[in-house]
Amino acid sequence: MAKGKHYDWRDGPAELDLHSLTKHDVLVGYLVRYFEQRTLKARGMERFRLTLVDGFCGGGLYTIRGTSQQVLGSPLRMLKAVEEATTLINRDRTKKLDLDIQYVFIDKNKHAIAYLMQVLKLHGYGAKIGNSIHLLCEEFASAASATIAQVARHTPRAGRALFFLDQYGYTDVPAPLIRQIFTSLPHSEVVLTFHVSSFATYTNDEFAEHVGKALAIDVHEALGGQTIEDIKGNDADWRRFIQGALYQALVSKCGAQFFTPFFIRGQGSGHGEYWLVHLSQHHRAQDVMKQVHWQFQNHFVHYGGAGLDMLAPHTMGFRQEFTGGFQFDDVALHQSNSALIQQLAVNIASRTSPVTVGELFSSTCNTSPATAGMYNTALEMLIGEKEIAIKSEDGKSKRYARYICDSDLIQRCLQKNLFHSTTLSTLR
Repeated sequence: MAKGKHYDWRDGPAELDLHSLTKHDVLVGYLVRYFEQRTLKARGMERFRLTLVDGFCGGGLYTIRGTSQQVLGSPLRMLKAVEEATTLINRDRTKKLDLDIQYVFIDKNKHAIAYLMQVLKLHGYGAKIGNSIHLLCEEFASAASATIAQVARHTPRAGRALFFLDQYGYTDVPAPLIRQIFTSLPHSEVVLTFHVSSFATYTNDEFAEHVGKALAIDVHEALGGQTIEDIKGNDADWRRFIQGALYQALVSKCGAQFFTPFFIRGQGSGHGEYWLVHLSQHHRAQDVMKQVHWQFQNHFVHYGGAGLDMLAPHTMGFRQEFTGGFQFDDVALHQSNSALIQQLAVNIASRTSPVTVGELFSSTCNTSPATAGMYNTALEMLIGEKEIAIKSEDGKSKRYARYICDSDLIQRCLQKNLFHSTTLSTLR
């Protein structure tokens, strides 16, 4: 993550703000969970291939701003996360699984790439440079086509890759470029960041038009005709702009079916400094990322609701139901569980035919901060109240959350009216 004077590796490690570490923590947490989920049921698998792409990789080593504490950058943390995942996955396996991982580290800053090479050698990865580790000194946009080809060579059938695009600003990864990734590599995923504070500082109507062109989106259309000055007059509306306008543009233009649009909280303030968006083509990948958000709790925040309508169109993605936003803490968990029981019941009741658990989650998860596990807990409550019944493909009844799976079928209990239950009485 290097741009101009902000990150300088000419004389040693660059400086990093403390809260920026959260992005790297999320990456590590996601990678470990990713490998566990992908290999959990494949007990006979001998090799799992993946390419990890760090599009703005930096020099691999930082000092925390204002301290002498050194921390590893995203390339080294990726490498060590794979080592951790390998240990966890093979802990109980008789036949060991080989994680065959290729790494592509890209940065346009030649000092960052030169320093990264030193850091990799210092940490024992020198022999992998040019083999499984590929270093490119280019802008990510110019390197994207070659990187996509590299992924396709490594996993010709699956095209499986995770792109970590921790750009410094907000214009280096236009929506059509993300669409190109998903079109060429349908099993890939993208973790993208926007530096929200920097955007807020410099934006006016003219600048918003410039950003819109860079991202290939129509910002003013997304804002419903409002001017930037109108929006910047109210801090709450500014968050609405980020989570509403940019979210809409990304989802409509980049070609991802599933996404998570949450903020990383800034150090010493109640508002997000970075917007971290996970984009994928499968609802289970989206669920794994949301598990990571709950793992880090109040390091993250969003400004929408707790249930199934956190990005409701009539609010443009903003519902200030929590002091300081929805912070993935115990309060947010309680609110989410309560909202899910009510709203899932209404959703199921509105359907004209039974729905599988997987279909219910995939059709609603983009507009909810809840994980699949939280959905299952809510469904267990509705089963206990005899509002619904859930059966497996072979007709066996399911009663408990831990046994519910995607292929199970949800049916309304005909002898009861969902809208008359005590659970739903609070909606009246």
